[in-house]
Parts: sequence; C-alpha cells; structure tokens
Amino acid sequence: MDGRHRGDSRRLDDDPDDALVRLEPGAAAAPGAYDIVDSVEEVRLPIGMATDDTRGVTTARRVDAADRFPAPVDGTWAVDATAVTPLCTADVYVRAPDNTVVATATAEAPARVPAGPHVLELSTAPVKTYVRVVGPARVSYADRYPRVSVKDPTDADDRFDGIAADGDGYAASHDGADPAGDGARILLGARSRRMSPPGTVTVPDGPAGVAQAISTFGSALATTSPERSFPTLRGHPPLIERGEKFDAPRFVERVDTGVTLGLPFEYGALYAATPLAFYLSATIEESDRPYLRAGEIRRDLPSDPDALSEALSALLRHCFTLDCATRACAVGLYDVELRVHEVLTERLDPPWEEWYEASLAERTGQYLTVPTTATLDCLDWPHTTDVAPAAENVSILPFLASDLSAVRSPAPEPETTSDGDVVELNEFVRASRDAVSSAALTRSAGEGDPTVVGMLPTADALGDGRAPTTRGPTQNATDDSDRVVTPREADSIAQSWVGPGFPMRAAKPTVEAYRRRLDRTPAEDLTIGVTVVCNDEAMVDELGDTYGFRDHVTFDIREELDLTVAELRDLLAEDHDFFHYVGHVDERGMECADGFLDLRTLESTGVDAFLLNACTSYRQGMGLVEAGALGGVVSLTDLPNSLATRVGRDLARLFDAGFPLYAALDVVGTGPFAGNAYSIVGDPLVQLCQCASGTPHVVQFGSYDDDVFEFVPKYYTTRPFGMGTMSNAHFDPGEVQYISSGTGDTIRIAKSELESSFSLGNSPIQIQGEIYWSSEVDLTDVLET
Repeated sequence: MDGRHRGDSRRLDDDPDDALVRLEPGAAAAPGAYDIVDSVEEVRLPIGMATDDTRGVTTARRVDAADRFPAPVDGTWAVDATAVTPLCTADVYVRAPDNTVVATATAEAPARVPAGPHVLELSTAPVKTYVRVVGPARVSYADRYPRVSVKDPTDADDRFDGIAADGDGYAASHDGADPAGDGARILLGARSRRMSPPGTVTVPDGPAGVAQAISTFGSALATTSPERSFPTLRGHPPLIERGEKFDAPRFVERVDTGVTLGLPFEYGALYAATPLAFYLSATIEESDRPYLRAGEIRRDLPSDPDALSEALSALLRHCFTLDCATRACAVGLYDVELRVHEVLTERLDPPWEEWYEASLAERTGQYLTVPTTATLDCLDWPHTTDVAPAAENVSILPFLASDLSAVRSPAPEPETTSDGDVVELNEFVRASRDAVSSAALTRSAGEGDPTVVGMLPTADALGDGRAPTTRGPTQNATDDSDRVVTPREADSIAQSWVGPGFPMRAAKPTVEAYRRRLDRTPAEDLTIGVTVVCNDEAMVDELGDTYGFRDHVTFDIREELDLTVAELRDLLAEDHDFFHYVGHVDERGMECADGFLDLRTLESTGVDAFLLNACTSYRQGMGLVEAGALGGVVSLTDLPNSLATRVGRDLARLFDAGFPLYAALDVVGTGPFAGNAYSIVGDPLVQLCQCASGTPHVVQFGSYDDDVFEFVPKYYTTRPFGMGTMSNAHFDPGEVQYISSGTGDTIRIAKSELESSFSLGNSPIQIQGEIYWSSEVDLTDVLET
C-alpha cells in the first residue's frame, strides 16, 4: 500500500509495525509531510515532500533497495516527488558511486549534484538518513533546512534509475523501465543510530538463560561487514534483567551468522565471552571443551578459567584489529590511509579484498588462521573489566559488550595493597605530618592514622558501625565489600572491577550508573554547570581559574565556602553537571562548618559527575553514585595537600577539555603518587563536555633538537567516539589515520609548525609526567629546563 498525499487525502504506507525504522505520514496533517521514525531510539525526523506534477501528488513506498546505499540502512523508500526537505539543520555530503565526496552543501553554500547517480548524506539528524538521486540535482536551504530538488523528468530515462516492481518486491533495473507505472525519482534510506538498547531480555537464574540472552546481542549490529568495527555501526545490546522465565522483546533475536562459541555453562566462562559473542554475533552452545567455530574452521580454547578468559579477550582484539585493517582496503566504504592496515599489510600481506567480500563466518574463519601474536601489538585496548562470576552481575554485561571491554571472569586473584608504590606514598604522607604538626597538610579530618591495610582504611575503621548502603545489584556487598583491593594488571589503558571491595588503579562501576548514561549525553554548545565547594580556607589554592577555558562552551561556575551540613545537603539535591569538593573527609562523612554530612544517607542527588578531592573519599563517592550520580573520581588513601592540589587542578582542566573520567585519571596517574591515590566510582566513561576534536588526546613529548620536536600522541575513546573511531592529531603533518585508542607513531615537527598548530586550540602536553597546556607554555624553555 502506498503512502499517498493529495490535498488532505492521506494513506499510511506499507511499512511493518515491527520495522526498526518506518516512514509514516507526519504528525502535522499537511500535504507531503512524512516522518522517518526510529523505533529503537524513539525519535523521528520530519521530512517534507513536494512535486511539480500537476496532480500535486507525492507517493512513497517501502522497497528492498538497501544495496543502493554504500552504508548500511534499515529501511528504504522510493519517493515520487521532485523535492524532499529533511527538517533538520545539517550539512549534506554528496557522494559519487565510489563513495568519494564530490560536493558539500551548507546553509551558507548550496551545492549542485552532478549528472548520474549520487547518494546524499545528512551530517546530523536524529535518524541517520541518506537521499539517493540521479543528477543533475540541487541542494539548497530554506530556514537552514536542506532541500534536495530533482528536475521533473520528461522521459523514463530521467526517472530514478531502476526501481522496478515485481512479485517479490523491488529489483534493480538499469534501463529506466518502470512496470509499476509510477516511477520513483528519489530513494530515501535510513538507519537507526542504535545508541539505546532495543529493549530488555529477561533471564531466569542459571547460566543457560544467560547464554541464550548473550546469543541475542548480535541483533544490535547494523552490519556484519568489517565496518562494524566503527562504533556507529555496532549498536547497543539489549539490557538484561533477572526474572522467572526467558523473554525477549521485538527487534531482539538470535542471528545465525555461522559463528558459534562452545562454552561450559558457567557464569565465569559466559561473562568472559560476552564481548566476543556480541562482536561476532555468535551463538553460544554448551560444551565442556571450549571452542570458537566460524564456518568450517574451528579453534579449540583452553579449559582453565583464567586461560579461557585470556584467550577470549585475545580473540576479540584479534578479530577487531583485522576488521579495522580490512575495512581500509580498496573496496571498503572509506578510502583512508589507516596505520593498522599499513602495518599488517607489511607484516602479513593478506588478501584484504577477498576478506572484505566474504561473509562474517568465512572472514572470521580466515582470521583464525592468522596467529593472534601477529595483531596483539597493533592496537592499545581501552578497557578490561574483572567481573565476579555471580548471578547478580548479569545485568552489567550489555554495557561491557557495548564498550567492547575485555572481561576477565573469574577475576585473577587481586594483589595486596601493600605494594611498593603505596608504601612510598604512605611514607610521604607520614613525612608531611611529622614535618608540620598541622592537620591541614593532609585532607583527613581525623586525628592520627586510620586502621590500615597499607594506610588504607578497612571496614573496621568506620567507627560508627554502619555498613555502606548497597543499592546496586553489582555492588556484591559481601563481608569484604569495604576492603581495598588491587586488581591484577591488565593489558589495557584502563581497568574496572565488578566485585567485592574498592579497587586501586581501577573503576568500580554499577549497573545503575551505566543505565543513567543512556539518558544523558555530554553537553555541546550549552551551559555547563560546575559547582566547587571548599570547606577549608587552607585549600583554596585548588580553586582559582580551573574551569571555563574552552572556546564555544559556556561554563556557569559557582563557588561555595564553608557550607553547613544543611547547606551542603540542599546543594547536592540541586542539579549540577559537575561537583568538585575540596576539604576533609573521615569515617563520619564530609566535613562541614558545623559537623559532617555522610553522603551514604542521601536519598537522591542532582549531581551528574564529581571529584571528591579529600582523604579516603571513596565511600562518600559511592554514596553519591548510589544516590543518583553517574560517576566520579575519589581517593583511596590520605592525601598530602600538595599532591591533592596539583592533581585536583590537573583533573579539572582535563575534564574541562572533554576527557572522560578514566582518561583524565590515566593522564594524571603518570605523575608521582597520583596513580595509587585516586580511583573512579560509577561509569568511567562519563564526560563533563564533548572534546572539541571528538577524541581526546594528550601530547607526550620526547626529544627536542635543532628546532625540531619529537612527540607521541595518545588517544582515548569516549562513549560517542568509541573503539574503532579514526583520529589524527591536528598538529600531525601526515595524512595517516589511527584507531583512537592508545599511542600513535612518533612524530617529528618543526617548532614553527607546531606553535602554529597549537594556536588553533588548547591541548594538554605531558613532559616527564608533568602536564602543561599548549596555549600557556613555551615548549623550548620547558624542554631545555
């Protein structure tokens, strides 16, 4: 059935109700008004259609023509109109059949579409949208909305090139024929952005239900081609909740790709396999002898739980790395110079184009013939998460899969907290106390040392007998819930810990914090509210001009001094994009002018992200997360004031520049003592604001000689720009792109060129562990010093 508009006459088109994206008559009852509806994200893009036909009729019908678009689409519609106007403020990229951009239209500069078939891509829209036309055509703007116009054809050859109806739908034809009798001049294509989970899968207790749920995760992928290594084409797996029986919503089903993971039905093995199963869209079946089978090729995996976790993580990295390299071949969607492609071409010289054209199972099978040792040094993996193999942790799996975090389950036995670095930090704190008998030198409100495990307070040191509130299903609040642990080092930039205790050098996320991320995105071109509370005049040096250095981003900075308990409680009930606390904390809570406020007693908070820069603030930080915050940086030990001030200012500047929590902490963690003193509670990917360049990076300087600088950029993934995003530092004179996670190649650049590049923005620079900012430092003086 057509969607046909003439005057006030309207008919619904033939889109099925369960389609990921639909085209339906618009909410505004106007001729030619339609909406492209994203059923997953629950957003819509209004689109106007017009025709020069004397009948004044526009028609739209769903067709099977996804192969006419270079990028994946979830729905296509043939439109009989001479103009379409998406009601969004977007630039329009005009792409030739080889996917190269031949013109760009903006509100300031309209563009012409050359003769022949072209695909027009909207740069920004709530639903990813493409318009395919046969030129000549024109892109103009009215009220900043792009309008795509094609001429009214005088013969069949000028009509849209060959959507011909038959009994099975619509087949491509290139002779201009149109047996349906109502030729289409424009073809629309749309794809759900899939940033939100497509519903919730209910699983009964027991590993079998978990395996069934994980087997549906691949339904979130927008494509099974190597381009799914782009974060925008992976989507978000469905959420998981525990219930009495298995149940999956629409849009969620197992996809048979020919890839199977055989695993023992145990929580640990299934949790460790989740990211790989998602990325390969694999079906999980029970097997006492673990294996991965792709098509006709099978690889046996180790049975030892620790070795199995390691092997599954290695395969995730291996397949992902090869997909990134394969997508950059000559027949891929985007013709770019990608460093990992160049490295592996020289190392392996594989049949890239053959791999690209293969099915997912065939391609993965070929990847399994390549030793994992050939690829594991190509990319720095962003995250590793240790997960206790318990039923209550199943709900965190969709978020770890979405982030492509490597998972170790069961977690390797934690190290003790009394390692050398902590002892050195403790001696530094004690020396500060002995040197000056003033409590202001540290940020603990208590007198004397707490009960310690290497200077770290244990549960017995709470003093008031209260156990912390544990509202989240992944807190695993056992008898050891308040113990500080040091997860075993992992081969990744950052680590997280889902289990008993508070981790050193790792984040402690919760399911609730991850779920809150779905309702919140970093502010862009909006006012960002930062509230700084200092309850000790001796620590005001940490305040200063710390926030608001960004161009084109407005900060509303509020400073409060010496608040009372009631005032701090009221303040935390208000909305704050970021809350920065400077002061003292002990077992009683946050020190105020008239007492202490224990954040574990809060029922709710309007704080999104936070920095609690006080001694042993991790319990208070977890209280803030459990009250509704997304995440924040906390301390695990006593802090000498000099260290806290330096780290607090550095973290604030990095948050201001768009670094997520984990990335900012990784940068400051290279400085003395800071790596062991601070940790993260809640979601480690929380950002205060978007980074101006999309992916944050820090410049790590090496040598300087004859007015030539040598440095290495280090990139960090974010939630909007996840693993697989390509980056190139704006000061890098080369054309090569890098996968934006970890260190790139060493770059040599003349001083004059570098200073010119730095004048374009304010970037963090790291020299021997110290952080500088490009707009404020003379690099020659610093390096010579």
